[in-house]
Amino acid sequence: MGGCTVTELSLSAVSRPISWGEMDLFGHLNNVHYFRYLEDARIAFLNHLRFFENNLYSVILKNECEYHRPVVYPDCLNTHSYVTHVGNSSFTMLYQVFSKQQESLVATGKRVIVLVDPGRFEKKSIPVEMRERLINYMQEFQPHGQ
Repeated sequence: MGGCTVTELSLSAVSRPISWGEMDLFGHLNNVHYFRYLEDARIAFLNHLRFFENNLYSVILKNECEYHRPVVYPDCLNTHSYVTHVGNSSFTMLYQVFSKQQESLVATGKRVIVLVDPGRFEKKSIPVEMRERLINYMQEFQPHGQ
């Protein structure tokens, strides 16, 4: 499989403190910033699986975030990344965002990511080795409460 087995995998997680400037008029983390946190987690996950080392390109087909609890400054959010589906040219990721201050799940994100040819931006099949990495990761790590 080219060097990435289940035993070499670890859960991809990103921890980041929130900034005062990310608060909105109501005194909690503005909803748009959650998508930036999810983006940080997605890029960390793709690096984790050596996605970019393989010159793979992707676009976001679907992007969702469900807010469970408001987050206020100061806090640190820890985002865990999971794979919930692997298709021919796309895969689905689920993100769980945890508040250190509240010690609880504050948001859940979901993204459908499609691989594309960088020149034509037409979808293309996930290479076999990357597909195996995604499937191994999906089998090894399951979201909390799922």
